[in-house]
Amino acid sequence: MEQTQEKLKIFLKGGKNAVLLIHGITGTPSEMRYLAKSFNKAGYTVLCNTLPHHCSSLKELKRATWQEIADLCIEDFKALKKEHEKVSIAGLSMGALMGIHIASKFPAEVSGIIALAPTLIYDGWAVHKGQALLPLAWHIPYFRNRIDIRENAPYGLKDENLRGAIQAFYSKAEKTSQNEKVVMFGSPFFPLASLYQHHRFCKVVKRQLRAVKTPILILHAKEDDMTSLKNAKYVFNNIGSSDKTLIVLENSYHMITIDNDKERVAGEAIKFMARL
Repeated sequence: MEQTQEKLKIFLKGGKNAVLLIHGITGTPSEMRYLAKSFNKAGYTVLCNTLPHHCSSLKELKRATWQEIADLCIEDFKALKKEHEKVSIAGLSMGALMGIHIASKFPAEVSGIIALAPTLIYDGWAVHKGQALLPLAWHIPYFRNRIDIRENAPYGLKDENLRGAIQAFYSKAEKTSQNEKVVMFGSPFFPLASLYQHHRFCKVVKRQLRAVKTPILILHAKEDDMTSLKNAKYVFNNIGSSDKTLIVLENSYHMITIDNDKERVAGEAIKFMARL
């Protein structure tokens, strides 16, 4: 698994400033590749690691804790900071919250946060209403380790061509199979164990928001299918930063780094970092 994670890792050498990219929980560095290349073309060094226990089997994914994820991301941030004058953090979904978390730990060292579709709760228009009952189960280890939610259309994508490619894999995926396409598209299943870790981490980040003064750019799709715009507005209204911007995207769903607005996402992020 370590060899696979190292192979998926994105590291693009650039100039004196750098950006740490953090993909979403159950996701993959591939969802950050377009953004990584855009940053590097603009002159930045870019690092995006594979999160612990990701891009492997479903059984392995269930082992990931938010603390392990945070430890790896902090380690990566420190490594970049040793070699670069300014380091910003751009994260997707749970990765967006991780950027805020790291800024709370290193307030004088994180130059900027780019929060991409920040996710505090899965309340998007495509989320099955029955999932509201899952918190009743995730506190019980027996259920938490056995319930896996199959990812369903539109898979966070408004781009119909890309959605079709993912659907061809996701719709036929089995829990016990370990398909090489997991490294490209992410897990076809969202384990309740992962949802529980996300829930625990969100409680931590909510307590940290007011203390974070780092400049932040928040980008969120108006029609996000997985997590509503309320999430981005909550971050915007509660973070302690005086330098904060919220941009609402009109032509994407949740996966804004690869969906129809990906060029605008990259462009706005680069403009934000250039003025820090």
